Amino acid sequence: MSALGEAIPLALAAAFSPAALLVLIVLLTAEHPRRLVLAYLTGAVIFAGTLGVGGLFLLSASGATEQSSRSASSSVDLALGLGLLALAFWAWRRHQPRDDADTLNEDGARKEAGKESSLTKISHRATASMKWAFAAGILVYLVSPSYVAAIKAIVDSGDSRPSQLLAVLICAICLLIFVEIPAIVMMVRPDGLKATLERVSHWLATNSWLLVAVLAAAVGTWLLIGAIPALV
Repeated sequence: MSALGEAIPLALAAAFSPAALLVLIVLLTAEHPRRLVLAYLTGAVIFAGTLGVGGLFLLSASGATEQSSRSASSSVDLALGLGLLALAFWAWRRHQPRDDADTLNEDGARKEAGKESSLTKISHRATASMKWAFAAGILVYLVSPSYVAAIKAIVDSGDSRPSQLLAVLICAICLLIFVEIPAIVMMVRPDGLKATLERVSHWLATNSWLLVAVLAAAVGTWLLIGAIPALV
């Protein structure tokens, strides 16, 4: 597991997902939070595990690793870096103040000119049934280029397959840490969770996309710095 020093920070960067956190907050304040959060977490775990293991074998089979082809490996890093910079730009634009037609609704998602955002629709549907909560756990992590970069770092390490699979498991746990911790607190000390949720929701509504932009720009730039010299 020699790549964990590189892979864990990448997975933690991907862990900060405003969408995932905002949907979680809505579920935690729903009528039956425990079963909905459990379904939500189950969907997220299955997606993280599938993407991690699938990415591990796909990258190995495609030869896009440092051991097989440095140029192919660097091309993947380049694509991930550019994708992260695009994400950073989008998140920065989303953070910028809008005109009065745009407002923030009660769960922190932006509502534009009287129209519900996609995140708001996902959140409300997730409170309706465990099936929708499970689906929401998958949907909110669909765009995770930093997590893919973490998986690639594990593949590039050249460690044994069991070691790589264990490293993927650790990264998957890191990816979901901001969902796992509130879920555990809900089970152990539910009474102390409400006030914390209110503070977190307010902070997310004003700062979350700025932090996403900074993290995505930092990781994307780091990947490009490593990829471009190998392709020139």
